[in-house]
Amino acid sequence: MIIDTIDNSYLYGKLHKNFGLAFKFLKQKGLKDYPAGSYPIRKSEIYASVSEGKGRGRGKVILEAHKKYIDIQMCVAGSDALGYKPLSECRKRKKAYDPKKDYSLFGDKIDLWFKLEGKSFAIFFPEDAHAPMAGTVKLKKVVVKVRVG
Repeated sequence: MIIDTIDNSYLYGKLHKNFGLAFKFLKQKGLKDYPAGSYPIRKSEIYASVSEGKGRGRGKVILEAHKKYIDIQMCVAGSDALGYKPLSECRKRKKAYDPKKDYSLFGDKIDLWFKLEGKSFAIFFPEDAHAPMAGTVKLKKVVVKVRVG
């Protein structure tokens, strides 16, 4: 997992061939005006999902993990609280991996809580279980999904 600000996104471009394009999308002006929905960026390799709503609170979120896609999550309005736990330490599987939707769920205790707001983003790799939408305020969020490999 990586947590940083969009101003430092240039540091991560070499971690994956599509991170530069992902951060270019996240840096564009007017992103907070995008309606909720899915936005293709490069075929099935990279796409963005824009969502809007109120967080569910820490007690109502559950850890999720992905195998095919890396998440780059950023709030463009409001803030989000997120939980984290290394996937290797997750033992309480709630939902087996669904290859069509690329996720599995875990009921383990969350090790770390942090907040995304302003220009901050978080990158979750397949080794990172994460629990988004744990805040309690209204927010607008962009998740760029970058295919592993």
